[in-house]
Amino acid sequence: MNLYISRHGETIFNTQKRITGSTDSPLTPKGIEQAEMLGKSLDGIIFDMVYCSPLGRAVQTISAAFGDNVVPCVDRRLAEINLGVMEGLTFSEADEKYPRSGMLFFTNPVLYETPPGGEGLNGIINRIASFIDDVIKSGFENVFILTHGYAMRVIHACTVGNKSIPAIAEAPSFTNCSLVKYTYNKEKWELKQDY
Repeated sequence: MNLYISRHGETIFNTQKRITGSTDSPLTPKGIEQAEMLGKSLDGIIFDMVYCSPLGRAVQTISAAFGDNVVPCVDRRLAEINLGVMEGLTFSEADEKYPRSGMLFFTNPVLYETPPGGEGLNGIINRIASFIDDVIKSGFENVFILTHGYAMRVIHACTVGNKSIPAIAEAPSFTNCSLVKYTYNKEKWELKQDY
């Protein structure tokens, strides 16, 4: 099995250095262009299934990348981490108002404390792991997943990692519309390609 996974295009909140999480922010013109380039980079690959986060920026990216050629299967388990009261704040505001949360989910997940109204790291690990298990059971050969930057780090932790919070800390960061490929063979995951 081959999993091709990408993050959505640049959003307005991305340009403002604001925490987005489960809040939505539309793509910028640059984000739409990134999505179109992503689609071109996938030309020639036939996907058995295309999955997408339900958040608008992910759906908008799929539309710009594939046009009418793909109707994605929207799966709520691929949504970005919910960061509760921190959503909409700039990175510096979040660090100042919530010093035990702030950007720790990203920079040092082991020390992160869930902010009010937010989702714990074990929660996102469990939902992503559940999604990955279902994809394995599907028996598909080539699968495309459009999700979010932090969700991609958790996918990394749930495939080549050991499904733990420290494994999230070891995952790479993913830029807008970056593309990675994982393979699953003989019950083992491997990061094959970082586009």
